[in-house]
Amino acid sequence: MFGKNLRAARLEKGYTLEHLANLYNSVFVGAGLSKGTLSKYENGKQEPMVSVVANLASVLNVSIDYLLNNKTPREPTEEEQNRIKLMNMLDQLSEEQRRVIENLIVLEWKQQQRE
Repeated sequence: MFGKNLRAARLEKGYTLEHLANLYNSVFVGAGLSKGTLSKYENGKQEPMVSVVANLASVLNVSIDYLLNNKTPREPTEEEQNRIKLMNMLDQLSEEQRRVIENLIVLEWKQQQRE
């Protein structure tokens, strides 16, 4: 389960094994995690220490629970949090106010398409 979830989290970020290893080693100086070791984790050929699981979760912005059992979803990114806030604000507007906002967005989008 861990390997499958690690791979899914890595691919969701668009990271190669090498990129994740380099990122991990830049955040956790002296760690020395290699792409080969990551590959072994993902393929179930080696189990990481608990501290490595925690560090990988941090680097990939997912919960430790997600990596271990996929029951807890990853933490939303800042962009996703902003979208949720925006949707909540829109939900509090009247239908007419929402149409005005929608029209402004459409006008802005069309303007950008012309540029």
